Amino acid sequence: MLNELAQVNLMLFVGLIGMGFGWRGGMRRLHGFYDIAPAIRLVLYGLVLGSVLAYAIDTFIFLPSFILAREGGGDYRSWPGLIITFFVANIASLVTMFLLSRQSVRLNKSAPTSGWAFGLMLGAMISVKLGFQIIRIESGFSIGLFVTIAILIFYMPQFEATICCGQGSRGQRGERWLALFWATFWRFFGYMFIVVALISPIWWLFLIPPLMVGISRAEKKWMMDSLTPEAQRRYRRVIAQSAKRERLHQQRQRRWQDSPDLSEE
Repeated sequence: MLNELAQVNLMLFVGLIGMGFGWRGGMRRLHGFYDIAPAIRLVLYGLVLGSVLAYAIDTFIFLPSFILAREGGGDYRSWPGLIITFFVANIASLVTMFLLSRQSVRLNKSAPTSGWAFGLMLGAMISVKLGFQIIRIESGFSIGLFVTIAILIFYMPQFEATICCGQGSRGQRGERWLALFWATFWRFFGYMFIVVALISPIWWLFLIPPLMVGISRAEKKWMMDSLTPEAQRRYRRVIAQSAKRERLHQQRQRRWQDSPDLSEE
């Protein structure tokens, strides 16, 4: 069994890998079309605030839920856990809304992309803390533990990034209270069911499809709110030219494959 220092280093490494997967999504597609400086700054905020949020989720939500589940669960003691989960989700959403609604972020129309970057770091820190806790609880490494941690480091950064991106998009449009409501709603249910999935991995099958729908919406709608009208026109032009080049390349490949092989004559 690895000592605790090695476990922490391992989870930090895989947590950053999970963040990297998220960055290679919508952020890479819009590279060069949005203001990256606020996004990098919010990544640093996410490192600090994500550590605090991860500690709160682990101490006040995951460990009490794990102990309750091991003892049988389902009794009156679960109600305080729901209240604490709602409180943590609301505080996380309030802090995110404050950071994404600052004037320096709104003036550059960078709230959605900055929110995505901020959420990636939040989720990465949560996955590091929860993954470390799971390794401590388990008696040793197994295939099931490896799969659980792999799903966690992919899921958690994308989950937080999608919520923060939606908050930034709605907040930038002036719908701050609506953004706060939906962010708190999804975090509340997300934190509850992620804890359930860590205890009973079959629940991942119910959590991953909604996440994929949210990621698709973030990439196709919310992140586009970070672009000025001129940037949106240039982005569509680049995408159209890229599609045209891809069609021409495929046509040349088909002509080359259909052409007779002169070497056989």
